[in-house]
Amino acid sequence: MPTEQHRVTDEAGVEFTLGAKIAAGAQGAVYRVSGHPEYAIKLLNRPEDLEKIAAVRRLPLDGLPVAAPITLIRQGGHGYLMRLASDMTPIREPYLPSEVGPRETNAAWYLSTGGLKRRLAIAANMADSIAALHERGLAYVDLNPNNVMVSDDPARTETWLIDTDNLTSRTDPKWDLLGFPGYAAPERVTRHSPPSTLADTYILAIHVFRLLVLRHPLEGITADALDGDTARTLRDRGELPYVGDPSDDSNRLAQRSFPAGIFPIVMSGRMFQLAERTFVSGRLDPTKRPGSARWREVLFSALDNVIECASGCGWTYYRLRKACPNCGTPTPATTLVTVYPSWDDKPLTARDSFVVSDYRDTSVMPRHLWGRYDQLDPVVTLRPESDGLEVRAHDDASVVDGSGKVIIKIPKLSGNKVYRARLEVNDRPSRFLAVRSVQPA
Repeated sequence: MPTEQHRVTDEAGVEFTLGAKIAAGAQGAVYRVSGHPEYAIKLLNRPEDLEKIAAVRRLPLDGLPVAAPITLIRQGGHGYLMRLASDMTPIREPYLPSEVGPRETNAAWYLSTGGLKRRLAIAANMADSIAALHERGLAYVDLNPNNVMVSDDPARTETWLIDTDNLTSRTDPKWDLLGFPGYAAPERVTRHSPPSTLADTYILAIHVFRLLVLRHPLEGITADALDGDTARTLRDRGELPYVGDPSDDSNRLAQRSFPAGIFPIVMSGRMFQLAERTFVSGRLDPTKRPGSARWREVLFSALDNVIECASGCGWTYYRLRKACPNCGTPTPATTLVTVYPSWDDKPLTARDSFVVSDYRDTSVMPRHLWGRYDQLDPVVTLRPESDGLEVRAHDDASVVDGSGKVIIKIPKLSGNKVYRARLEVNDRPSRFLAVRSVQPA
């Protein structure tokens, strides 16, 4: 296997020097490009896999945070050049303790690596990328923790998928990649089904669970009592119960463990439902699993309803909790925006709800208003001020009151008061916003 300073040449005759290795797997290894940290090179273990990479280059990947092949390496090795942000690390290194040791028992470590809010953001970004691939008719196939890159800076949540070798729009039952240990769909491990978007979504759900709960969703007390190889085999074949199975608690999480303690704290109600559908009825029946788009919607909604502890302890948690689960400080009133398609609905059915920050700008995004995850520019920005919220509408958007007057300030609210506004954008359905101050239930 090549080491750092090894030189390779691509199909255009450009020479590159390999830098640090950042990921490795059964199919090859990924290296930074020396002197060009925004690029990486994957060298394949099998030269014949280069044909598959040439096919991947023809897939519709524009605009996605996916490290697609740019050019093929022909000399000094066989592989491809990809673009990649320079300050990113594979997700398994800092965030998945069951992969790297006993830190899963350390609540302080959970907080220092970003806590609930950062983990939700990474999970939502991952789901967004997978859902976008699925919407283009593509399966990712190999969603393992070496292939998900996240920002080194804990204040950022940029997330990229690398190792696009196995992307496919085909359903080939002879596909040789069955899954990465701990991140595999049972029907792939048992060779009962070809790669599919539903297999991808099962693995996505494992990532979400491990990021938040710090354990595999099938690794409870039954798995802990088995020898390691047996437990891993049964887990990957889907032959152990889900740790949160409402009708079978034989494989529940140990009550005294840190993961067991955070299970009900880090999973929202809708996330519980998705996990149950995935790992109970959908564990061995892919057709019963929720899709990646549903995971994306629920994860972003959960992220939008996370608040920071008022004491400054640094913990982030869901706004409906009455107190911070870390230090016990009571949850203060929060400003909540609820989006409705119309005021005429009886009863009113909300499209989305999200918390407005007291100390930084809050963006009202196309996903809040119309469910558009492919548009990343805010439609409206809400800026907190001492006497309320400044309203900044962007481009052709406008926020108006019942008389049609443009709103530039929403007054500070208290008690049961609700401030109502209409948001209008050319060529888009109007949306109605209800702004209120809410206390935890």
